[in-house]
Amino acid sequence: MSNSINIFGLCLVSALMLQFACADIETNEVNDNSTPEYMIQGVRVYPNDRHCALVGGLCVHTSDCNLPTTNKGLCPSSAHLGVECCYELI
Repeated sequence: MSNSINIFGLCLVSALMLQFACADIETNEVNDNSTPEYMIQGVRVYPNDRHCALVGGLCVHTSDCNLPTTNKGLCPSSAHLGVECCYELI
């Protein structure tokens, strides 16, 4: 094979690799074709339910919360994962 075909193949493989592991400039999120996760200070934040957002909290796992809200059940969409509304993260 000639060098030009080898270089073309290398460029094609590089372009395909970049297509699958690229960062979105608008959100700085990496597209790795998995479920989207939002992290703050290394703590996963689950989709915020309206009830939690109205009191100024974030839906996080109970083990990642220093100061939970006094009302329980403000994150019903993720409650089965052990998620509660929280004011202060660990």
